[in-house]
Amino acid sequence: MTTGLEVALQPGSTRFDPEDQSWHDQVATLHAALREEVEAVIRRGAPEAGHKGAVEATLLALGSSGALTAAVACFKAWLARDKTRTLTVTWTDSTGAEQQLHVTGDNIDLQALTKALESRSGDS
Repeated sequence: MTTGLEVALQPGSTRFDPEDQSWHDQVATLHAALREEVEAVIRRGAPEAGHKGAVEATLLALGSSGALTAAVACFKAWLARDKTRTLTVTWTDSTGAEQQLHVTGDNIDLQALTKALESRSGDS
């Protein structure tokens, strides 16, 4: 059972400008799918070096292995729709170190993420 595991998501694209409305619509589709499958999707501002104000972060609270499986399925489906899409997933491992995985639409291998998060699941 994954208890209290939180992962941060940063969707990206090599084709769309981050301020493009079409891109915002695509990210909103990802968030809707995650809300439907995982339910615990949180959006909050986080300060980032070099930026004025807060940069909005999308956080997933994964409370079970089923939620992890559903989230990974959503990631795969969303990335597969456009090979220019990217997804950076960040989490804290069992030692307290921040880990990050960057996946692209033309290299969808989330097995490393799944294994890392599953190994983190026995910690709390």
